[in-house]
Amino acid sequence: MKIVIAGAKGAGKSTVAGHVERLTGLTLIETDQLIEEAYFKQHGQRKTCREIYTECGSDVFRELERQVAMSLESADWRLVVCGGSTLLDPDSRRALRMNAILVYLKADAETIWSRLIGIGLPPWLTGTDGRERLENDISYRDEALAPLSDIVVDATGKKPEEIAAEIYDLLGRELAVRMTAANTFGDIVRITTFGESHGPAIGAVMDGVRPGIVISEADIQRELNRRRPGQSDVTTPRDEKDQVEILSGVFEGKTTGAPIAMVIFNRDHDSTKYEGIKDLFRPGHADFTFYQKYGIRDYRGGGRSSGRETAGRVMGGAIARTLLAEKGIRILAHSVEIAGIAAERCDYDVIETNPVRCADLEAAKRMQQAIVAAKDDDDSVGGVVKLEILGLPAGLGDPVFGKLDARLCSAIMTLGAVKGIEVGKGFALTKMRGSQSNDNMADGGFVSNNAGGITGGISTGQPVELRIAVKPTSSIARPQTTIDLDGRTRPIETHGRHDPCIVPRIIPVIEAMAA
Repeated sequence: MKIVIAGAKGAGKSTVAGHVERLTGLTLIETDQLIEEAYFKQHGQRKTCREIYTECGSDVFRELERQVAMSLESADWRLVVCGGSTLLDPDSRRALRMNAILVYLKADAETIWSRLIGIGLPPWLTGTDGRERLENDISYRDEALAPLSDIVVDATGKKPEEIAAEIYDLLGRELAVRMTAANTFGDIVRITTFGESHGPAIGAVMDGVRPGIVISEADIQRELNRRRPGQSDVTTPRDEKDQVEILSGVFEGKTTGAPIAMVIFNRDHDSTKYEGIKDLFRPGHADFTFYQKYGIRDYRGGGRSSGRETAGRVMGGAIARTLLAEKGIRILAHSVEIAGIAAERCDYDVIETNPVRCADLEAAKRMQQAIVAAKDDDDSVGGVVKLEILGLPAGLGDPVFGKLDARLCSAIMTLGAVKGIEVGKGFALTKMRGSQSNDNMADGGFVSNNAGGITGGISTGQPVELRIAVKPTSSIARPQTTIDLDGRTRPIETHGRHDPCIVPRIIPVIEAMAA
């Protein structure tokens, strides 16, 4: 990310940028200095920008200007000051706008003219009609550049430090807005989710999927049915069918390579339960933090912070799993502990035959009873999910910052209910000696899998195993204490239709994020 301050000569860019530099701590780069350095490297002579323009011509100057702008395309956390004319060139504009916040500094003709008289008129404004040409130039640049800018500040009648303070404040707001755009996940294949819990619809757009993949609404619906509410007495009674519609990117049952847009329309949302607590921050939810960050929040079920947002992830995960299945890779997750009740056996065939999705039927019965008991007590429980990735070949993942386990954990930790992850034996390794924890090798393979299928951030070819801690549902009808928008202590009871345990329904979401 870089901050680019542009504007007409005389608008006060350099002076203002000096103040912004002190406020932000960013390194200041002035394109005029880089242009002069570039000319010296190419011609072996020292000339100012004014001399380059007047002695060598505008074409030479503009080419140097373009070269400098292109060199700053990948500049990161820098404060760049450039002339407004730089942004009139398409290549320069593209380079400077890349991963940047563009600030356009404008001022009226009288202000700029008086400043230019003091520092010296540029060559193109000398002559009897200089003032008229300046007015035309300012009008043209304002019309062309202001709409392209992220922030526009009028410097007329303001001191440089006042302008800098205004820019600093607006930069903070712009960065906050951009952070809300963190709704896209993935590198080569990307998914963007949209919608709110009590809005008209939720959905996802998936991009980067190669053409020719056989996919249907039924494939996506199968995964959504595993996640949808109202499945049993251990889930929310909200009766959403979660019927998916594919809007684009699939034709005659195959992907076209275009973005795949998918939507679910909310049919059974009741926002009236939130009217009485709309000014209160629900304990355990993101109400308080969202309000502190953005100054606004959707009190109807949490908006984007609601678990209902994850339906879009399951849509994308269904497509990703289709791609992985072509490579023989299978992803499955199941409950291994709920309310302190741990599974003792593992039979994959029974996972989808019980409402808590546990691979141990006997433990599943006790888990279900514990969830119902918490529900009857106006409370909730959490648990542990085990994720397994089978058929993953050795060699996937990158060292240092691109480790496979780091990427998996990062993906799964984007789920609001997840509060901890261990890879392989995880924390149990802290109680072992090295002679016990090391996965020895023999006969061309590994003897054990304490590392969970990942060593040095790279897959070993063994099953990848993670254990994920899922917190109890935050929405409970029990009386609790919170504060309101004014910071006053208030009692709160969160009524409505909520899961007494999130674990059973988060399982397909965890699988989707792993995919």
